[in-house]
Amino acid sequence: MKDEITALLSNKLISNAAAQWSASNKIELLDNVANFVYQFQSQDQWKILRITHSSHRSEEQIIAELDWINYLHDSGVPVARPYVSKNKRLTEIFPVQNSYFTAVSFTFAPGQLIESADPAQWNTALFQNLGRIMGKMHRATKEYKPILLPERRPEWYEDDLLKNARQYLPSDQVQAAYELEDILTQFSQLPTSPDDYGLIHSDVNPTNFHVDNGKITLFDFDDCAYNWFVNDIAVAMPLYSSMFKEPDWETRLCEYIVWFMQGYEEENHLDDKWLNLLPICMRLQNLITLVAMHASNVPGSQYHSFYELVLKTYREGHPMFNYDFREACKSLKF
Repeated sequence: MKDEITALLSNKLISNAAAQWSASNKIELLDNVANFVYQFQSQDQWKILRITHSSHRSEEQIIAELDWINYLHDSGVPVARPYVSKNKRLTEIFPVQNSYFTAVSFTFAPGQLIESADPAQWNTALFQNLGRIMGKMHRATKEYKPILLPERRPEWYEDDLLKNARQYLPSDQVQAAYELEDILTQFSQLPTSPDDYGLIHSDVNPTNFHVDNGKITLFDFDDCAYNWFVNDIAVAMPLYSSMFKEPDWETRLCEYIVWFMQGYEEENHLDDKWLNLLPICMRLQNLITLVAMHASNVPGSQYHSFYELVLKTYREGHPMFNYDFREACKSLKF
């Protein structure tokens, strides 16, 4: 998070925001990369409070996000739903200088984060379930029509990180912006039929879902945008997993993608030609993540070790950037 944004957020504002959802006791900070995320107790229940500066998302964009989350929940997708405030609103606005913060509250997803390197947790049943949930989400979004909202979620090419990558990257990494532009030019020529393109989560990874006795609940839809379904799948691939340090990484990756896509196909059909694009999609996600980390001042934060991993992947490449996903999934019937 940029220092100038952090300076605008007072303890009083945080307390007033949490009070709109009947907070009691201590308000604990969980994350402050793109948003300020807290947990608090209310009526003997844990809830999540998210506070977003207007430079990151407008209130209208957040309302569109919450509308989709509620739609997905009503469609049977396991998501952490938003609460209404004491004012019977999904969002509460807190002006600061010439800007504002938008506060929202979510249910606390049951269960906990998992360790993706632990085979006891990161197993075939979970791979399949995660794919099944993403397939259900993509199938549901084909029927989603946000016609009554003041603003809908952005298209992929409207993302600030894509438009201003050169501005955020340091001079010794600016080449990443040129590579990013080349990949985006290729994507701009792809078809956007409802079978391939729609509103996606954009950040399904082990830090954005909880697992409770094998049941997954998704949260953090802050990056949701209109994009190709294959890019949502690419983010869910274990690009930064420690499994790639093991000699049998290729066998484990094949196991992951086959079980994931098997679960996905139970809920939504995606032509297997899109599997050919997964490597470049993951390279794209690596570049976007690199830009995002500089935009949020991650290199100078407590998350710098993850930044180093992302930077190393950018500079040295990754086995998944050359992996034949279509061959790995040839046993599946698409």
